[in-house]
Amino acid sequence: MASAGQAVTESQFEQICGLLADPKRAIYAIGGRISDTIAQHLSFHLRQARERVYHLPRDPEVWPEYLLRMKQGDVFFLVDFRRYQKNLWQLAKQAQTQKVQVVLMTDHWLSPATRHASEVLVIPIETGTIWDSYAPALALTEALVTRVAEKTWPQTRKRIEAWDAMRDGFKEKTHEQPDNG
Repeated sequence: MASAGQAVTESQFEQICGLLADPKRAIYAIGGRISDTIAQHLSFHLRQARERVYHLPRDPEVWPEYLLRMKQGDVFFLVDFRRYQKNLWQLAKQAQTQKVQVVLMTDHWLSPATRHASEVLVIPIETGTIWDSYAPALALTEALVTRVAEKTWPQTRKRIEAWDAMRDGFKEKTHEQPDNG
């Protein structure tokens, strides 16, 4: 099995990291039935590093709300591996008409959404067994979010510190009496 590092050039990697790190751009992410876990992973980490990162729900009935938010230059990150979902490439087409940068993560069989993407990350997923593996896609996703955090570390550090401070406020306090206020 080839690695994701062999499938993506350094210049393409840096180009996509630049798009994801640009605070002027909102980021929207979604994936397929199974590959959405990759999109969720990306959006979770990016939300900790920067503002205006949205993970689209699976329900197509709410997609127009997100399409209406998208502005020229924003980034739509789509993960679509074989067993492609027609509604996802229709969504990519709609995003493209909004002049959004569509970044597609797909396999070497190429999702039909390729025709609407400005950047295509071709990831090796075949294992020689009955199941494909998304491990290379996850590894590339980890590399993308790490590089974005490195590029924007002063802002990212402040956001993570604020995030953690707020999150700490939600922890259960097992030794204190509840506030009946």
